[in-house]
Amino acid sequence: MWTNKNISRMIDRKEIGLGWLSAITEWSTPKTVFHNPHSHEHLELIFCMKGCLVYEVEGFGSVTMNSGTGMVIPPGTIHVLKGEMDSPGERIGFHIANPPNLRRRYAVFTSETLSEFHETMLKSAVRPFHLGASLLSSIKELVQIVRKPDLSSAELGLLRSLCCTILYRAVDAIINPMTPPKQHMMDEAIRFIEANYSKKSDADDLIRHMGYGRTQLYALFKKHTGLTPNEYLVRFRIATAQDLLNKKTPPEEVASAVGFSSFRYFKKVFLKYTGQSL
Repeated sequence: MWTNKNISRMIDRKEIGLGWLSAITEWSTPKTVFHNPHSHEHLELIFCMKGCLVYEVEGFGSVTMNSGTGMVIPPGTIHVLKGEMDSPGERIGFHIANPPNLRRRYAVFTSETLSEFHETMLKSAVRPFHLGASLLSSIKELVQIVRKPDLSSAELGLLRSLCCTILYRAVDAIINPMTPPKQHMMDEAIRFIEANYSKKSDADDLIRHMGYGRTQLYALFKKHTGLTPNEYLVRFRIATAQDLLNKKTPPEEVASAVGFSSFRYFKKVFLKYTGQSL
């Protein structure tokens, strides 16, 4: 289960000491790396802290996670990042026992409550939800602890407390979803980019479409996705190019199809983002 070489840090059930949490995994990828299709024995609760993740999930299709969102992957469900490439970014995962089982008499949550949490998460599986300020703050604090090489008993106690807080707040965010200011507008910006990626369009076209000033649009878009509009466009073009190349489309045709002005420039960008030459 834990053979993924791209995992930056993993803390297992024994070290965590919570009956409902099988493991915590943390990814911090500075460059694009290969990502295998896989599934997990347990429910996976993913929090995207930085970057943009486009997952292909068996039975659900393609789903996009932006910075500051969470998502539930059901147990036994095969999933992989689009193009089997993990772009630069940061995320953390909770692997939650299925069904939750508490053997200790004294615990933060009863087994009945954990079962309700588990059922709620499964009902909202593969539907990204926004991380509110308090939840995001707790996750960031947890990440700082997870990244430490050796944890003291006090730090492990804090880690357990944060895990319970995060679980509660994540379930609450699923039950009571919030719409961040301007989020629906930035969803429209993403839709516009993805609908026009094959054209020789640029940020000025997006600015005209959205009616925002450049500075405001860039600030809102980066807050929503963790990327600038230009970076999002390039990544989307490269991901689409990978799909076309996998279908044996000639590289020269792919370059034009995804909006690059020259094959030479396409090769340069493709190498930068995938580490692969054409």
